[in-house]
Amino acid sequence: MLRIDKVKKTFSTGFIPKKVIALHDLSLSVRKGEVFAFIGPNGAGKTTTIKLILGLISPDSGTISVNGVGHRDRTLRRHIGYLPDQPYFYDDLTATEYIIFAGRLFGLKKEALRGRAEELVKLVGLEGRADRRLRGFSRGMLQRVALAQALVHDPQLLILDEPLTGLDPIGRKEFRDIFLQLKSQGKTIFFSSHILADAEMISDQVGILRQGRLVKQVQLSEIAFQDNEGVEVVFRKTAETSINTEDAPWAVACFDHGGTISLTKGESVASAVRWVEATGGSVVSVTPKRKSLEDIFLEEIRNNEPQNSKAEK
Repeated sequence: MLRIDKVKKTFSTGFIPKKVIALHDLSLSVRKGEVFAFIGPNGAGKTTTIKLILGLISPDSGTISVNGVGHRDRTLRRHIGYLPDQPYFYDDLTATEYIIFAGRLFGLKKEALRGRAEELVKLVGLEGRADRRLRGFSRGMLQRVALAQALVHDPQLLILDEPLTGLDPIGRKEFRDIFLQLKSQGKTIFFSSHILADAEMISDQVGILRQGRLVKQVQLSEIAFQDNEGVEVVFRKTAETSINTEDAPWAVACFDHGGTISLTKGESVASAVRWVEATGGSVVSVTPKRKSLEDIFLEEIRNNEPQNSKAEK
C-alpha cells in the first residue's frame, strides 16, 4: 500500500543558510490492511516523513508511492485520510458542521454527509456533544473531531501524526479499538506516536527513526517469539513469617504481602518456588520475561547514538 524508497530530504536553516539533513535514504514499506507505527525521539523526522507522503513537501531524491501510484498524483488524495499533529479548527462550527465541511472539501454530496457525520460522531465517541461549538471542546474532544474528519471520505490509507496525544486513558483505549476496527475493514494505518505501549498493542510493524535514519523495522509478532530473557515469579505471603532475602541468590523485591523474584536465563524456577514455599509463601504467577517494544526502542536508540555524543559523555 505504501512504499518509501531511498528518500532524502534536507532543509536550509539559519541567517546564513546551512543545510540540515532531515532524512537519510529512508526506505520502508507498509502492506495493505496493516497498522504501522512510526516511532522515534523528537526531531527524528517523523512529521517530515508524513508531509512527504502527503505531498506537502518534496523529497530531494528517492520515490514515494501509494498503491503503486506516485504520491504526487492528486487523485490519491481521495483515498488518504490525514490527522495532523496540531489540527486547526474553525471554532465557531459545531463538531457535526466541521465534519460536514471536511466532507464537502472531498466533493461528497451534502445530502449524504448528514448521515455520514452521525456515523462518525458515534464512532469517535462524541454523542451528545456533536452540536456544541468547537471552542468549548477539550484537547481530547478536538482529537476525536480530527479523527472523524480524517475518516469522512472513507479512505483506504490513514496517515495519523501523534493521534493519541491529548487523550486520557479511556480515550486512548477507544482510539486503539477504532484502529483495530478499521484494520478489520481492510484499512491501512500509518501513525507516529510517542506512546510505545499503545503502539505495541495495535501495530503489525514498527519503524524506529533516529536522526533521520530508519535504524530498525520489525514485525511485532517477532517480539512475542523471541527467546525468554528469564522468568519472573510473583508470590504472596500466606504465613506470618519474615522473608529473609539473604537466603535467596536472586534479586527479590519484597513487600508486606509478598514480592517478586526476577530470574535470569538459566536460573532454576523450581528452586525459587521451593524457596517461596519454605518462607511461608505461595506462588501467584510464573511469567517468561521478553523484550518489550520499549526495550527494543531504547536499545536501538542507544546503539545508534552519534559518535560525537558518546565522546561528550
